[in-house]
Amino acid sequence: MSLRPPVLENLRRLAAGGAAVLVLVLAVLAVTPALHAWLHGEKALDADDGCAVVLFAQGITPALGAALRVVAALRRLPGRIAEPLAPSFAAPAHQLPPGRGPPVR
Repeated sequence: MSLRPPVLENLRRLAAGGAAVLVLVLAVLAVTPALHAWLHGEKALDADDGCAVVLFAQGITPALGAALRVVAALRRLPGRIAEPLAPSFAAPAHQLPPGRGPPVR
C-alpha cells in the first residue's frame, strides 16, 4: 500500500506519461521531414533550423559540452572536494525481532 496521497501519485503518473508522449512525438517528427515542415508551416526546411526536433534528432550535444565544462572547472578548484560517504551495507543486528525467529527443529 502506498503512503503517497492519491493526487500526487496521479500527477506523477501524468507527468511520466506526458514525457513518454513527448519523446514519441519528437521521434516521429525527427524521422518524418514532411511532418516536421508542416509543424513549422513551411514547404521545406533548412538543414539546421535549431528547433527542439532537430536537437532531439542530433542527440542534444550542447548539454554534454556544458557538463564537461562543469567537470573541468571543478577539477581546477583549489583544495580537494570531499568524497561522498560510502554507503554501509552491513547486515542488521537482528533479521527478525527477538523472540520472533523461525522455529527450531
